[in-house]
Amino acid sequence: MERRKFINDLGQVTAIFCAGAYFAACSKSDDNNPDPGNPGGGNARLSANLNSELTSVGSSKINGSVIVVRTATGNVAASFVALSLICTHQGCTVGFDSVTTGFKCPCHGSEYNINGAVTQGPAPQALTKYNISITNNVLTVN
Repeated sequence: MERRKFINDLGQVTAIFCAGAYFAACSKSDDNNPDPGNPGGGNARLSANLNSELTSVGSSKINGSVIVVRTATGNVAASFVALSLICTHQGCTVGFDSVTTGFKCPCHGSEYNINGAVTQGPAPQALTKYNISITNNVLTVN
């Protein structure tokens, strides 16, 4: 095989692989986190029974593109943070690292702290933050 043809073929294979990885990372689908029901009401983005869920600091729950993380003890709204998992750079889904309690975008490396603030770009702004309410030990993200 000629060197020029080999390099050309290698470049095409690499481009196809990268395109596939890009579209997979930017997918809005979240089949790994089905909606288990909505005890918090019809308009809730996420709800959790605090008697059995989010019982320890650092624990989290995801529903679609919303995550809630327990940041402190006590069943009060201030003990939790609810954020969008959609990167503000180009819309990829960020991942939560419970060890560092931060979020990282797999597409371009943006990083966010536990409150959703950008700690490393290229993301231009913080993750969207949602309101939390707690009634009868049921946490609801609106």
